[in-house]
Amino acid sequence: MKYHGFPFAVLVSVLVTALGISLFTVDRLSRQLLLIGTECRHLQLQLEQVKSERDTLVGLVRAFSGRCDSLEDLKWKLDSLAAYASMMELRSNYVGYYLLIDTYQNRFHLRRRLWNGTELLVRSGYCATGKGWTANDSGRVWNFSTPRGLRYVVKKDEKPYWYRPDWFWEEMDMVPPEPDEFIAIPDTLTWEEQIAFYNDSLDAAQRLLVKKVPGALGSYKLDLGGGILIHYGVGLGRNVSHGCIRIGKSDLEALYRVLPVGAPVVIY
Repeated sequence: MKYHGFPFAVLVSVLVTALGISLFTVDRLSRQLLLIGTECRHLQLQLEQVKSERDTLVGLVRAFSGRCDSLEDLKWKLDSLAAYASMMELRSNYVGYYLLIDTYQNRFHLRRRLWNGTELLVRSGYCATGKGWTANDSGRVWNFSTPRGLRYVVKKDEKPYWYRPDWFWEEMDMVPPEPDEFIAIPDTLTWEEQIAFYNDSLDAAQRLLVKKVPGALGSYKLDLGGGILIHYGVGLGRNVSHGCIRIGKSDLEALYRVLPVGAPVVIY
């Protein structure tokens, strides 16, 4: 009996030991799971806090963006109001031809005030004005807005040239040519012959290397100072220029003939 009971006792002892180890392991795993659950809840709270902060930041960005837009709109209105005040002052004491440029509707209005106070609308039509903030693919930014306010015709020229600035190439993500890379159109040619040479004798790549371009501004230009010109161009009725005021061929000639140097130009 003792001989046969010995293995049974050993077996019971082994089972009890195994059961104890299992219970200990289960308890340890339970504690680990409880700890992991606590850490998960803590991480969830952190994630919710981060999400709340992100939403708050997004709201602040939107608020600041809206405020910036409002400030830009307010600046536009203030500039236009100042231009309107200049226009009203002109109408009260100026005699002669003057020009109004509406950058919102992209229209021009040539007016004349007589000695007796009579106001005449001489000519009206579409023009193109600045396209505002512009960026190239590399992130370079320019403000090509047409400045609003009162200006004067400081100079007039026939058969003008356009001298390409560096931003002409940079806006297209190109490197401006070196001085020795420029192609010069022969000065021995007349202005009309230079236009024909530019259009017919040079290919598209070569034309990009011409800095002094004949005919690009039309047959006339009126200089308002600060790099702002009234000249021929396309895109009339839209905000597409680099700050200058583009106008049609016949309208440009009419303005050139009528407006003297010193004539006021109100841009609003």
